[in-house]
Amino acid sequence: MSGYLFRTSLSRQTLAVILTTNKVTKQKSNTNWYFLLAGALILYFGLTNNQSTEQSELKKLTVELHNDITNVKGRRSSVDYKFWTKEYKNQFNILNGSITRGKHQQIADLKGGQVVELYITTADLKNLSDGKEDIDVMGISQNGIPLMTTDEFYHNRDLYKVRLKIFSIFTALMLILNGLTNIPNKINYIIIGVFIGVIIIMRMLEIVIY
Repeated sequence: MSGYLFRTSLSRQTLAVILTTNKVTKQKSNTNWYFLLAGALILYFGLTNNQSTEQSELKKLTVELHNDITNVKGRRSSVDYKFWTKEYKNQFNILNGSITRGKHQQIADLKGGQVVELYITTADLKNLSDGKEDIDVMGISQNGIPLMTTDEFYHNRDLYKVRLKIFSIFTALMLILNGLTNIPNKINYIIIGVFIGVIIIMRMLEIVIY
């Protein structure tokens, strides 16, 4: 009887040790491979996308707006404004991040019937005949007053791409950190809050990437 009790007690102790070992092993394994994979992919594409806006030969067009310029809303769109002219059937686009801060309202106020001067690439000039392709605007002025110069376009677009890269790298690093270890939500919120605060300050002061 005493031997049976001893074996029973020993079995229970062994089982407890096994369960405790498994629990410790699970606690040590905090790796989240989904976060790591997503973070690695975002980091790769963020670091390898080093292309700046290529400066091409431009042509000037003088056109009359067919209707009021349209402010494109929605984060998924790559366009800030779009419009059509009486001379061509193409849709003309002003890309995200190409307008200098403080000049948005001047462009948003453009109305149908007004005459504007546009700068487009020579490649897009060939697409005006069929009217099927969208045309990206590299510069726009009205009555000789520049609303977006070509220099502003290239400079602002490069800064816009830098901002996108910074956001991509930050997102990737946060995913990788959370994939490697269980960071408390409070710490995550603090890091994200500080990052957003720095971006807001840079935007308000128009420094570094603005």
